[in-house]
Amino acid sequence: MAGLILKGITFIGDRQLQVREYPDPEPGPGQVVVKMGASTICGSDLHIYRRSKEAIQSCPKVIAGHEPCGTVEKIGEQVFNVKLGDRVSVLHAIGCGNCEDCIKGYDYRCTNMDTIDGKPWWTGQTGNKDGSFADKILVPSRGCLPLPDELSFIDGAIMACAGGTAYEIIKKLNVSSLDTVAIYGLGPVGLSALLIAKGKGARVIGIEPMNERLELGLKLGADNVINAKTANVLDEIKDLTKGKGTDVAIDFSGNNIARTNAINGVSFGGRVGFIGHTDVELTIKPSELVSRDITIRGSPIFKTDTYFEMSDFLVNHKISLESTVTHRFPLEQAEEAFKLFDTRRTGKIAFVWD
Repeated sequence: MAGLILKGITFIGDRQLQVREYPDPEPGPGQVVVKMGASTICGSDLHIYRRSKEAIQSCPKVIAGHEPCGTVEKIGEQVFNVKLGDRVSVLHAIGCGNCEDCIKGYDYRCTNMDTIDGKPWWTGQTGNKDGSFADKILVPSRGCLPLPDELSFIDGAIMACAGGTAYEIIKKLNVSSLDTVAIYGLGPVGLSALLIAKGKGARVIGIEPMNERLELGLKLGADNVINAKTANVLDEIKDLTKGKGTDVAIDFSGNNIARTNAINGVSFGGRVGFIGHTDVELTIKPSELVSRDITIRGSPIFKTDTYFEMSDFLVNHKISLESTVTHRFPLEQAEEAFKLFDTRRTGKIAFVWD
């Protein structure tokens, strides 16, 4: 409907936000409008939410949010990969499609990418597009990926960032049923990794300082959990693995102690993964990595083709990423949702639309 006024959320600094009105978007060539079914809050949203008003002034006043899922409502010219009514998850780093990195599936490496919210906020760049804490979102059609009927809009929203990021590092580290996996940080991404690792048949040990998240980890299938605040983590890991250490350790917290423990807590031949942007500096002895045959992998988000592999995996193993969600809110209650998420005592939080 022409002239329809929609609502979206903008961060204004110092843990404040506002509901912003904007006109119903119209797609141009190669673009589509997606009506939101769900959009989940990412941990990186908190970095922006917590910024000072002075720091926010240097960033464009875009609508926030970068984990969207919904239904294609409008289609522009030269769109061939989706049709009206399709249920889609939307990438937040959408490559040009023509460069070498995009052809290889690494859209997030593209130097000409379109982004919705996300990275330009972190770097202070300008020119990024409105995000998904809104009734509708205008995006390049290339960023729309099909959502299987068996998965919910909330599943699809989580897959757009947190779930995809978790799946990618599990894939890079070749997690299998032969492995014991230590997951440091049972926030939303770590919880997604827990579900995926269990789907691979692995034994999972969750390490986390917040009791609420330890309980949620157990509920979602962790074999053991360790309170990082009260226990000696490395001693506990040795006890649980009969002195061997874990085969795999993945840190999702960005905490210096956690990342050091991840390295020190793996077995001979162990594989270590780091997720998340952080300024933490670690002292690593290369000779120790060599003598213990340790591999360390970093991983930012995920390749485009990983999404399709992940979709099939979730459907075939009947895994619900939505089970990591502990709270659902309408967009009008965004202030309450962010205050709650900022406590770091919840699972995933989702905005939902009827």
